[in-house]
Amino acid sequence: MMARTADKALSDTDAQNLSRIAESVRGTFQSVEDMTQAFIREAIVQGIFPPGQRLNLDTIAESLGVSRMPVRASLRQLENEGLVRINHHRGASVSVLRPDEINEIYELRILLESYLLKLAMAAIDDELIDQLESIAHELEATAELSKRLELRYQLYETLYRRADRPRALAQVNMLRGSVGRYLLLQRVDEQHSHEELITQLRTRDVESAVAWLVIHLRKVSQRLQDIVAKEEKAPA
Repeated sequence: MMARTADKALSDTDAQNLSRIAESVRGTFQSVEDMTQAFIREAIVQGIFPPGQRLNLDTIAESLGVSRMPVRASLRQLENEGLVRINHHRGASVSVLRPDEINEIYELRILLESYLLKLAMAAIDDELIDQLESIAHELEATAELSKRLELRYQLYETLYRRADRPRALAQVNMLRGSVGRYLLLQRVDEQHSHEELITQLRTRDVESAVAWLVIHLRKVSQRLQDIVAKEEKAPA
């Protein structure tokens, strides 16, 4: 099964990736707790800490050169985001999503992203559309899944930022992060050409653009739900 509850020794590749993430977050946050949260969050999203994996406080603390205190505080915050679950007897582990939770996440994404898309399209210009089209072309030409997910995030982040609703965008990014790890670990590609969306942006066809987005998100949601339901039935 994909989900694991036992401690798992890090592979050499995972250890190298943890070191890379640690280096990327050092010196970029105002507090040790914010840095630690970013480190754990990124390790979860990238699948280094997979769903069900117990989180070793000492490993995290040593990776960043911090004490266990900011690690504990960070795990509590990540629990609020839905990425971590804390059991007072077993400790912290990466959350495992159920099909109904995935459905809820995508329904929330549909509401928020439709809202952001409408606002963005009211303020969009041809220069931004050209930028989005360039990202979309690079996305279509890229075969590596992790790079495709990165480019897809870049495309929507660039588009939604034009809506000028930072709180709504922050919520979308949190929801995307909670399911993005499943897309990566299960090799699920949101295969859906963005050419149609770019055309709708150019013609300012808001209704068609929102309809495209809703169909796209619901297809990915259903595929992930099917995969997780199958994992739940698989023998341990």
